[in-house]
Amino acid sequence: MGITDAGEVDGHRPFLVSLMGPGVGDESIFEAEHPDEVDQEALIGFTPTHAVDVIALANEPIDHIATALLTVAIMDVIGGVANAELAQGQRAIVDGLPGMVATTTGTWPWPAVYGSAEFLRAWSKQSGFRLLT
Repeated sequence: MGITDAGEVDGHRPFLVSLMGPGVGDESIFEAEHPDEVDQEALIGFTPTHAVDVIALANEPIDHIATALLTVAIMDVIGGVANAELAQGQRAIVDGLPGMVATTTGTWPWPAVYGSAEFLRAWSKQSGFRLLT
């Protein structure tokens, strides 16, 4: 399997999608990955029981947009709220976008934004859109 500078694997741009939580895989992994998060219920109105991770295995702008839109497609089916970590300077870009539920103000490990599928669609259309890598 060959990987190019653009992150392509044998001419493809692969993604990893995983589901974890009670009844799906190893429940302890879900719990171990979320011990230091802020109180989700106070922030978004409920406590998540499952997580769906969507990860691009390449790092070009198209990979970031495709990751957001794949996440939107999943959310259109199962619902939920997306949690996206914010790089420095991105808070000003996301503030006021439709579908934003909440943002964290902490710096550990970095601030995050929570939003609906509508939010991800709107954010991915912003100039220079990029997910934190």
